[in-house]
Amino acid sequence: MKESIDFQYGSIVIENGIMKCSFYDLQELTLEITKHLVSKRVEHSNGVSYPCLFDVSKIKHSTKEARDFLAKEGNELVTASAILVDSAVVKMAANFYVSVNKPVKPTRLFTDKDSALTWLRQFMETTTSF
Repeated sequence: MKESIDFQYGSIVIENGIMKCSFYDLQELTLEITKHLVSKRVEHSNGVSYPCLFDVSKIKHSTKEARDFLAKEGNELVTASAILVDSAVVKMAANFYVSVNKPVKPTRLFTDKDSALTWLRQFMETTTSF
């Protein structure tokens, strides 16, 4: 089953029990944009928690407020987050963010989509509805 939506900053598709969020080119991910993205994801989930793949490879920069929000409140209805980045250098910097911000749900960074999806599959059994 595949359900998808497109919105101002990206697209969301639920496929084989995993929610995949891809973002369009953004110079800066601000708190305002982040809250909009999270509200679209929560709305599309219909109260069901999913392991999520977040493709952030087209985001050039994010504010500290946006990162802090994503690490805590932005994890609503997420069982685990695989964050897809476009280079090993970005992955290294983002791993620093994860170690400092300590997201409330399991979070790992990947440069390979297939590896990210493989890692997320272990969290599919914890998908719940509220």
